[in-house]
Formats: sequence, structure tokens, C-alpha cells
Amino acid sequence: MLPLDASPYGLAGQRSPSPLARNSWPIVDRPALRALGVLGFLLLVDCRHQPKAGAETANGSDTSSASALVAPSVAPSASPSPEAGASANPSATPPTAGAADAGGSPSSASGSAPDPRKYRWLGAENLKFPKAVDSLEARFPTPPGYQRVANAPGSFAEWLRGLPLAAEDTPVVNNTGDTVFKAGDDYVAAVVAIDVGAGDLQQSSDAIVRLNAEWLWASDKQDAISYRSASKLDMPFSRWAKGQRLIASGPNVFWVVKGKPKDPTYDDFRQYIDAVMLWTNSVSLATRATRVTDPKDLTAGDFFLQTRGKGHALLVLDVAQKPTGERVALLGQAQQSPAQSFHVIRLGRETAWFSMRPPNPVLTRRSDEFSWDELERLEPKKED
Repeated sequence: MLPLDASPYGLAGQRSPSPLARNSWPIVDRPALRALGVLGFLLLVDCRHQPKAGAETANGSDTSSASALVAPSVAPSASPSPEAGASANPSATPPTAGAADAGGSPSSASGSAPDPRKYRWLGAENLKFPKAVDSLEARFPTPPGYQRVANAPGSFAEWLRGLPLAAEDTPVVNNTGDTVFKAGDDYVAAVVAIDVGAGDLQQSSDAIVRLNAEWLWASDKQDAISYRSASKLDMPFSRWAKGQRLIASGPNVFWVVKGKPKDPTYDDFRQYIDAVMLWTNSVSLATRATRVTDPKDLTAGDFFLQTRGKGHALLVLDVAQKPTGERVALLGQAQQSPAQSFHVIRLGRETAWFSMRPPNPVLTRRSDEFSWDELERLEPKKED
């Protein structure tokens, strides 16, 4: 009988013996051959059930990777909050905007698919705006050594951090759809996925009014929505909900009764915002805002407001800080007439984070410098 490590083709790892050597092997009887066959079959089955160390699965991933790919399909449908991601590793580089997981849905890790309950215009079928693919927080990781500052839950600052953004290289357009800044412009870091409106209304300071009002509406704080006209008339949403409307008389505007009180819809709110933006400007916004006297109090939602010349406003969208106290911020704006896409600005292609070093002014490429004496804040206003 042959040794167990022998075969008609020689010992393992050796060349086959010569024909003369093969002819000299002893004759094997049938029972021994049968036993040898059974033993070989058992060895073959055992080998097939023992994967090699480090062997990969059919899709090219090891066992742990395969488990990770399956996880999204069995995880709860609710996406983790942006704040949770920021606490874990705020400086981590997010995946490409709009990246999909194994199920084909936008990856929650990229902060995509902002919640229409927080950004109500996303659910409005009659508004035109670029598709939202991810959020401000996901698109802009902090510079090395910086961490995003903590924001109070439900605050304007927290809401702005999750602003939905259009796909990269989306151009800035005006209210008629014409391009103002082409895709890939060196000083446009991102375009916010929000409508510009049909009229030439949502300009510079008006865009801040729009975003502030959208946050209050989504937060169910309708009674706190109130702004001021250039003629210093208070324009609370509560009066609009009662059926009153704004009517012009020369350079002034007045409230008149035009309908009955009703539970307002988002469409009603959007009509109110258009009416408000018709009568607001940088000067009227200044009369409604509160001056931020200490630069150390800077937070997202504050804005630099110029009332000189044509006027201009620059909104602070997010703030990050080093342990040493140095701070940087993301800034957004819409230029003056014509109304145009609200967009995140940058210093060039290198970074969108601006260094905040008071009393040094804030310098941008397409506006005059902003002084820290021009830092303002909109506080929610409770109307009687």
C-alpha cells in the first residue's frame, strides 16, 4: 500500500518519478484502493470548509467589511444628527457629496438629504431651487486643530450648520435664471439649495431676513417672526395670519384688512416673506437688529451689516475654534440687485474658512471690508 503522502505523480513538492520507478511500485489490492479513496474524499471536504487565513469574500472584501456593507440595510431609517457627527470627529473629511450607500440612498455620513421639516422650502413643489445633496457641516470640515463650537439645540446657529447645499460647481444665478458667477468660480465655495424667488427681492440683507424667518417658521415660532420696513413699520407675521396685508402709500407702507384670520400654510408664509423683502433694506434691518458689542460673543447667525453706500450684509454660517482661542468662520452672502443665489464664499480655492481676529476687519474679495463695529444679531421678537 502506498504511503499517505504519495501519489501516482510523486511526493508532494517533488518531481514525478521515472517510468522505471513507477513500474517498480507494489501492486495495490482493491480494498486498500477503496480505503485510500475514502480517505482522500474526507481530506478534500475538510479543506473546502477551512478558508485560508486572510482570504477575501467574492466581492473583494474581508468578512468585517462585508458586515459593514450590510449594516445600512438593517439600521434604523433615521439619520444621525449633524451634531453627533461633529462631536465624534469634526475635522474628518466627509465622503464625496451625494455618495450613496449599498442601498443606493445618499450616505448619512456625508450629511446628505437635509430634513424638509427643518428646511421647509425643500417640500414646496411650487419653488425652483437646485437639488440639495448635502449639508454645510458635511461639505466643510474644519481646518486642522480646530473644532466646531457647540451650538444650543434648536438655535439659529444649529439650524444654519445644517443648511442644505447644492451640488459642487453649481453656478450662482439671479431671479431670472441668468448666471451671475459661473460654476467653479474661485470665490464661490458652495450654493445654498434655496430658491431666489421670482422677483428682484432676495438681495443682500433680505437673504438674512429670509433665512431667519425660515428658521423661526420651521421651529414653530410664528409669533416671533417680525421685521421692520424702511419707514420703521413693524411687520409681524401674526398680522398677516389675521388677514391683514401690506399696502403702499407713496414711500410708506400700511397694514389693511384684506381677509379673515386662518391657520397659515407655508405658502402663506412665503407670500408674507416676499411682501416683507419688498420693504426692507440694510438700514431697516439695522433698526431691527441688536449690536454685538463683544467680538468674543460671535456665533453663527450673527451678521456684518454695512449701511453705507449701497449697503451689504455678510452672514456668519458656522464657527470653529482652537484650544488656544483662535477662531475661523464660514460666511455667506447674496449680492445686491439683482436678487441671486445665497452662497458660501471663500478666499480662493484654498479654503472657505475665514480667520476671525478682532479688531482686524474681515476682508472679502467682492465687498468692502467689514468692521467689528458692524456686527449685528436678530433676536426673535414676541409681538403683542
